[in-house]
Amino acid sequence: MDVSIERKKPRLRKRNLLLALAALIVISAIYYLWYLAQADMSVDADTLVFDEVKRGKFTVSVRGTGVLVPDNIEWLSANVEGTLVKRAVKPGHSVKKGDLIVELNNPRLIQQLAEAQWELAALEAELTAADVALASSLQQQKSDLLNAQLDYETSQLEFTARADLIKTGAVSRLDYNRTRLAMDQSQQRLQTHQQQLGKMEESLTAQRNAHKARLNQHKQRVAIIQQQVNDLRIEASMDSVVLELPLVSGQRVMMGDNIAKLAQQDSLIAELQIPELNIREVALGQRVIIDTRNNKIEGQVARVDPAVINGNVQVDVVLTQALPDDARPDLSVDGEIKITEIADTLYVARPLFVQSQSKTLLYKLSNDGHFFERVAVRLGQGSANHIEIIEGLLPGDNIIISDPTRFSSYEKLRIN
Repeated sequence: MDVSIERKKPRLRKRNLLLALAALIVISAIYYLWYLAQADMSVDADTLVFDEVKRGKFTVSVRGTGVLVPDNIEWLSANVEGTLVKRAVKPGHSVKKGDLIVELNNPRLIQQLAEAQWELAALEAELTAADVALASSLQQQKSDLLNAQLDYETSQLEFTARADLIKTGAVSRLDYNRTRLAMDQSQQRLQTHQQQLGKMEESLTAQRNAHKARLNQHKQRVAIIQQQVNDLRIEASMDSVVLELPLVSGQRVMMGDNIAKLAQQDSLIAELQIPELNIREVALGQRVIIDTRNNKIEGQVARVDPAVINGNVQVDVVLTQALPDDARPDLSVDGEIKITEIADTLYVARPLFVQSQSKTLLYKLSNDGHFFERVAVRLGQGSANHIEIIEGLLPGDNIIISDPTRFSSYEKLRIN
């Protein structure tokens, strides 16, 4: 008779399998709880930005935005009153020195010029006639002096002859004395005419000087009015581009009013706005790269404004290269000021909110790649995008460079 035997081995195996699975789950749970206890906070990797510490050549630079502005700007102003009758150019036009910008009209001034020119012509004719009369008087005085000179010489000869004859008794003493008296009188008349001629020459010189001064005064008056009439044409003072022309035809222009703003097209500088925190590293003479978005231009720091406006400091950059075709006044540009270059050092992408030459706490990735641990780091010089590592990190270390505000109070972070 056959006896059936019940096999219990498969049931025992199943039970052992369940026990092993339960043990695995318990161990996994314990490990997971232990793993969770390793960090103060968990962070999703997708929400972080991190960078690797590198070693090599490091350029320290400061970045800023700004605009190209003319180094040589001139405002043309009105020197006379008038009404604008012609605008020869518009803002944006290039002009050469002497080109007409605008033309004014002032009928009263033009009439004054015509009257002054007429008065000058009449005065010139009047002074010419006066000079002729004075010259005639001088010539008459010279003629009288010559006659007096001849009379004196004649009386002198006669006196000499009678002086010889009186010794022989051929001439009476009375005739001799009369001859000597006539000679003395002739000599006095000669001296008088000589004195009169000298004074006349002095008077003539003084009158001519007075006439000349009066004539020059009128000429100066005509020249002033002529210049005022010329100033009705306002012309470019240099080869330049017209930036502003605020007047319209028919507008009344007063003396001193601004007419046009000119800028020398080939003489531009860059005005950069540098954050106040970075300005302490900027110095005169440093090399600058100006980016116009289409071209890059070399430059040098020429001036650092002492004032701080809205957290920025203005830095003027002189361009040391020829200007590209796209360079123009008010063009927006980016500028990078080269502070210095370090041949071999550690550096990393600049974490948010850190400052150069400071000590800070950064989160470094652990060796197993699961945690970020907070470490003390000493920073050196910084540029716009990178910063030097003095101590606290090694080449190949990865650190968080994004905003750490939400977890800055925790020592260790777990990456999900």
